[in-house]
Amino acid sequence: MNIRTATSQDSLLLSNLCQDVQRLHAKHHPDIFKIPATDDFAVAFFDEMMADKNVTAFIAEENGHAIGSILCRLIERPEGPFTLPMRYVLIDQISVRPLEQGSGIGTALMKKAEEYARELAVDKIQLDSWGFNTKAHAFFEDKGFDKFNFRFWRKI
Repeated sequence: MNIRTATSQDSLLLSNLCQDVQRLHAKHHPDIFKIPATDDFAVAFFDEMMADKNVTAFIAEENGHAIGSILCRLIERPEGPFTLPMRYVLIDQISVRPLEQGSGIGTALMKKAEEYARELAVDKIQLDSWGFNTKAHAFFEDKGFDKFNFRFWRKI
């Protein structure tokens, strides 16, 4: 397996790679998430992300086929009245093709995100996950992530 840094030419590929996760989200929250109709459903989003100097994406490939990706964003927040300044890498998205899950690709992508954070002299990585995605929660906890914030909602 090879993990490479994505370029501005990879927006369509990144859009395609995130479809599986997008479908999972749409299945569990169809009132919020759209079902991707085409491979290029998120190209504009990835074009914008890849043009942002604070965003880096990595693509995992095996035998010339893309099998996973991770999108990392450097977040720098100034000190406020309630919080100290914060600087961290946000894993905005991670996706591994369903048939490839459990084979170490997600782990390799997470390690790449850690390397990226170290290169930026950042000592914290954050991510979030929807409550239904317990398989992802177990994966993140296995990689040493701790839950630190909870969100609640109620329909009225």
